Amino acid sequence: MSTSSAQHTSPGAIAARLLGDPARISVLLAGASYPAALWSGADLRFVWMNRVFEDLLEDVRPQWDLLGMPVRGFLSDSHAASTFINVAYTGEPATVPAYEYRASWGEVTYWQLSYLPVPGKIGDPYDVLLLAVDVTPAVIARRVDEERASDLRRALDLIDVTVLSSLDAEDILQRVLIEATEALDADWGWIAERDSGGWVFRNVHGWPAEMTGLRFAEDDLSLPGLAAREGRVVAVAQSDASAREHFELMLKHDVGAFALVPVKSRGEIVDVLGFCWDADITFSSAHTELLRKLELSLSLALENARQHAAERRLNRTLRSAFFSAPAAIPGFEMGHLYHSMSGRGAVGGDFYDVMSLPGDRVGVLIGDVSGHGAEAAGLTALVKSAMRAEALRLPSPESIMDRANELVVHGAATNEFVSAFFGLIDGATGSMAYSMAGHPPPVLLRAGSEPVLLAADGCVLGVAGGARYENHVATLDVGDLLVLYTDGLTEARSPSGGAYGTERLLDAVRAAGDGPADRVPESVFFSAFSHAGGTLTDDIAIVALRRTEPAPGGHQERLELASAVA
Repeated sequence: MSTSSAQHTSPGAIAARLLGDPARISVLLAGASYPAALWSGADLRFVWMNRVFEDLLEDVRPQWDLLGMPVRGFLSDSHAASTFINVAYTGEPATVPAYEYRASWGEVTYWQLSYLPVPGKIGDPYDVLLLAVDVTPAVIARRVDEERASDLRRALDLIDVTVLSSLDAEDILQRVLIEATEALDADWGWIAERDSGGWVFRNVHGWPAEMTGLRFAEDDLSLPGLAAREGRVVAVAQSDASAREHFELMLKHDVGAFALVPVKSRGEIVDVLGFCWDADITFSSAHTELLRKLELSLSLALENARQHAAERRLNRTLRSAFFSAPAAIPGFEMGHLYHSMSGRGAVGGDFYDVMSLPGDRVGVLIGDVSGHGAEAAGLTALVKSAMRAEALRLPSPESIMDRANELVVHGAATNEFVSAFFGLIDGATGSMAYSMAGHPPPVLLRAGSEPVLLAADGCVLGVAGGARYENHVATLDVGDLLVLYTDGLTEARSPSGGAYGTERLLDAVRAAGDGPADRVPESVFFSAFSHAGGTLTDDIAIVALRRTEPAPGGHQERLELASAVA
């Protein structure tokens, strides 16, 4: 084979032909367009390299002086040097997919290195043929994609904050429109609302303002009409469009790509969020993930905002009594969330409280009153207030639970009962005593371990007068996370009827456990909400508490309901 033909043959094909005849290596690879070198396993040095390899190393010394390599050579990397030795003594080839090489002038390139054993003298280690392929464009492209995906995930986190920060549907949509358009790097975005059997553009971003009010009939060729018919996220680029309707829409609006996000309320598409690009683009998995999560988040937000607006106004003061926590507790991170059942305006029976107590102690309470409406709300307020008062007076969770049971037995209707958990944590040692009354067991995630459920026993409050509850003990070491919840979470059902259950809960806590405690309730809730297809049949309350360090006590200001999801 001539030198010129070697330049047009792949390194792998050349190597396959050379390994059986090492004497031909210098002849066949001398003029190759990729770096190649032969390293002697017996002498532990290079015995030959081609001109491309020498130029890459920028070394003017003869080949036989390169034993050990200069500091700027890639063999100064001890891992690369050990790879030669491993191949020489095992006879097993090795590959480094993307080795980073820094030239003296600062340029960084990436190379796929192939270490191939070449038989030497009998009894000697193998020689090693090194071939290098420049993979810099592929590595850079992959890193750009990874950075873009990371940027989109961060943007989604910010959008989630926006979705949860307002109760005004129009405000949510307008803010998300701007944030999502910029995150996706779209040229313009819009919101279309179903109106009188058709669609009308209510808001635009990056598009002429006069486009606001543009109307399409139900049977018109339109982007919102396409989203309504598909009933799901649609992302189409010119390069991968296959349907005639997609091409016609791109031609009609003079765009190279578009993405459509349907926003649902009670299963019906009421709005469409759209994004358009002037030029053709490539939709990555990160784009698709953001668009799908945007659909879920917005459907949740608008269902809450539109269907429960009246209830939120009427019951805000009442709920502020049901859901409370200090603004901060020394030695702990905290997050909490409440969401009322889908499609209902009645006040629920869930409640929680986190309280700073004398002696560097922290009390954690969560519970659920059977039923909904004014009767359940009255019993909820009574039980929570009483247990808070008893926590300031009684020494142990079991005695607090005993007193609460007598209160419910004598003060509630015969068909009313309450499940509850009360824990008392020593802020200095992390030791926790707790008692339970028919409530779902909290999840404990220890640093570096799998999440587990705490031991649970005790009947619900109000069933039997004179019932006695027991103390259990656990320890919250620094870094441990405790997640409390009501049964609406684990009993959330998918459209096919399958319960969310404790296994999915443990998985969700494991996935969210590395993040800040104040984000854990949101993450766990969205996991259950997604499982339920956006339709919940019971209220959900979640409290997350992580111990960060032993801390002194001190009076803490209390939060209003604004920190809970309504």
